[in-house]
Amino acid sequence: MRSIFPGRLLLPFVACALAAACSSDKSQPAEPAGPTFSAPMSISLGHTVGERTYADGDSSVGGHGQTVQGVACDTLTPVVHLHAHLTLIADGTQRAIPLAVGTPNPFILDSLVLAAGCFYWLHTHDATGIIHLEAPNDNTLTLGDFFAIWGQPLSRTNVGGFEGDVTAWIDSTRYDGDLAAIPISAHANITLVVGTVPAQLPLYAFPEGY
Repeated sequence: MRSIFPGRLLLPFVACALAAACSSDKSQPAEPAGPTFSAPMSISLGHTVGERTYADGDSSVGGHGQTVQGVACDTLTPVVHLHAHLTLIADGTQRAIPLAVGTPNPFILDSLVLAAGCFYWLHTHDATGIIHLEAPNDNTLTLGDFFAIWGQPLSRTNVGGFEGDVTAWIDSTRYDGDLAAIPISAHANITLVVGTVPAQLPLYAFPEGY
């Protein structure tokens, strides 16, 4: 069948179609933007931040008075005392970090650990996600030390028993290194997300005096 378009008119259409196809093949979709972060939210001591998921205290394989990864449980007056915050989001839900991690035989009043048989140098007094570092020296302690005391897994595929790809941030900066090596430093906001990352992640302001 004869075309109704003369050959000399078809060539520009073909050329344009090929050019568009080539251009489309070479184009790359824009990388998705990372999550936004909330303005720092205040924390009320003794409250629970997130959904209660874990029993209070350390698991059966966590610290029960024995030294864990070189971290002792003692009653000495600390030389270093600082605080960091841990946020864990798994299956789309923020999970509360339990109170009494690292505090064997705790005395608890109004959801606060007031005393214990001994205190690991990393521990929690409540379920706000605040990690207390109270140590006899200024050696670096890490998130891996905290999870070992707690007795929960920590890897790029499993955090606290939740399995999936894990994404991490320190404050609002993405962290792609070894999770266990994250230092517990003053006023750090450490965020771990297992699975799909929400569009917005929380940041927290520390109570006055912390």
